[in-house]
Amino acid sequence: DFLDLMANRWGLREATSLADIGCGLCHWSRLLYPYLRAPARFAGVDREKRWVAEAARNFRCAFPQVPPDLLTIVQGDATEIPLPSDSYDVVTCQTVLMHLAQPAAALREMLRIVRPGGLLVCVEPNNFWNYLTFTSLTAKEPVEVLVRRFEFWLRYHRGKAGAGEGDHTIGDLLPGALAEAGLTDIAVHLSDRAPALFPPYDTAAQQALVQQGKQWKESATGPWDRAELRRYVLGGGGTDELFERTFGELVGEFNREQRAIAAGTFHAGFGGVTYLVSGRKA
Repeated sequence: DFLDLMANRWGLREATSLADIGCGLCHWSRLLYPYLRAPARFAGVDREKRWVAEAARNFRCAFPQVPPDLLTIVQGDATEIPLPSDSYDVVTCQTVLMHLAQPAAALREMLRIVRPGGLLVCVEPNNFWNYLTFTSLTAKEPVEVLVRRFEFWLRYHRGKAGAGEGDHTIGDLLPGALAEAGLTDIAVHLSDRAPALFPPYDTAAQQALVQQGKQWKESATGPWDRAELRRYVLGGGGTDELFERTFGELVGEFNREQRAIAAGTFHAGFGGVTYLVSGRKA
């Protein structure tokens, strides 16, 4: 229902071509493509060779009726897109700019391939907020602990961006970036989904969240890669003392959270912030 609403707002049913930059397995573009007016052209671009091959298979499997000459799925970089200028009604990316050292260069490239009057749609988060949401365990924690945690994750994000390894708060800056790039009819919306957890945690989405959290912790990946966390926190101006103390507190909080989930007492709204920002090429 949310996609129906956004398709109406973006006028997707009037478009006959779509390009997805950083397409991965085409999860995002396979959702958007059915809204286009048939027969519609599609182009997917990703820098990872393995994703290109799988994306092509996934797209053709989802839309076997589409003639091969309407599909272009190629390897390429978001800052050097191997597609012609002024050629697509809609150009989009989803959680791509947040990983780039030069997001402005990627925006310029995406705008280049949009036809005059066409639409650019960028879907990007502010993932910093995800670390600050209150849960049934943290709502009454001491202010000093919460402030220290705020500094820890802010240092982390500043260090990551400073190392040229992406800005996970970029969603907040997208409207201004599109305005600076000269787009018109800029519109800003928020995803209406929240990955809430509450007992008995029996939906598929909730089970996936619980399992993912355990997997990250057990494998020391994602938010539990200690060496990477330390590098970014210190790179963002943090101290060894801040890192060691806060990391220990985070481990303790995770263990308390797991015990509360097992007891059926943990709950949180987890309202992440994901922006859907669009604008038209003059």
